[in-house]
Amino acid sequence: MISLGELAKKLKNEESVAIFCHVRPDGDCIGSALALSLALKHLGRKADVFCDDQIPSRFLFLNSIKEIKNEITEEYSAYCAIDSGDLTRLGDFASVFLSHKNTFNIDHHVSNPRYANVNYVFDNASNSENIYALIMEMNVEVSEEMANLLAMGIMTDTGNFRHKNVTPNTFFIASKLVEKGADVNEIYYHMFSAQSKARAKLFGKTMSKIRYLLDDRFAVISVTQKDLEETNALADETEGFIDFIMGIHGVEVGASVLEIDKNKFKISFRSKKANVSEVAGAFGGGGHILASGCQIHGEYEEVIDKIRFEVSKQLID
Repeated sequence: MISLGELAKKLKNEESVAIFCHVRPDGDCIGSALALSLALKHLGRKADVFCDDQIPSRFLFLNSIKEIKNEITEEYSAYCAIDSGDLTRLGDFASVFLSHKNTFNIDHHVSNPRYANVNYVFDNASNSENIYALIMEMNVEVSEEMANLLAMGIMTDTGNFRHKNVTPNTFFIASKLVEKGADVNEIYYHMFSAQSKARAKLFGKTMSKIRYLLDDRFAVISVTQKDLEETNALADETEGFIDFIMGIHGVEVGASVLEIDKNKFKISFRSKKANVSEVAGAFGGGGHILASGCQIHGEYEEVIDKIRFEVSKQLID
């Protein structure tokens, strides 16, 4: 893997960079992508952020969120994927990315297959920590806007510093970002507290039908297209639902099963100690040891049986 210093040097030498978020973008992806674009612009480079998906409304409080584009109409000297554990996470931009001769991949997922020409994959709690270190290596002063973006990324990927992936370095960087003006109170409100009436209704419906499997060590929540229609909620409003079931006594692994099309489901896994990266990997997905995801095709009960079997292999004492 390339060193951080070499990565900084290479990016500073680029005239223009197209930065790609993954589909169903989260706070870490959006925060680290926009912060990197601002740093490159500070150096006089052209830098634009792209995403092949709708940006969730909870991010609209960010000043630079309107800068994210969904169509490439210009040439760029380099393409850079951010926080994308594999190439498919770029959606329709995957083929565009793969066709470019000069590509970068900056990520923190241990399952990342290093799909770019230049790969920097470091297992920090959030990719925003990687981007903060990169910005420091570039000798760019962190602005208040960058600080808010990076703090948001760290807070969302650590569950507001509650997850086991938090390290002393996570808190150190967070403190530096607060010094630069990051408003953690506002970030917390938009990322963890604020919600629509539709989301509140969907949350109640979803939690009323939690399934407990494998001697109650594995809990599953499911959201169907019908659930979304009946509550008038959006799919991206299910973000954070899985954190609730991970607080249930005795539950060691949790899964959120979201129906995204007929016989097509997006699965998010969380774990207290079992390796759910292996579980997701069995279905072509991946991520972190304690937080991973994948997509599975099939009938709903068939999908539940499949994930139950793979989780059971990781829950052997």
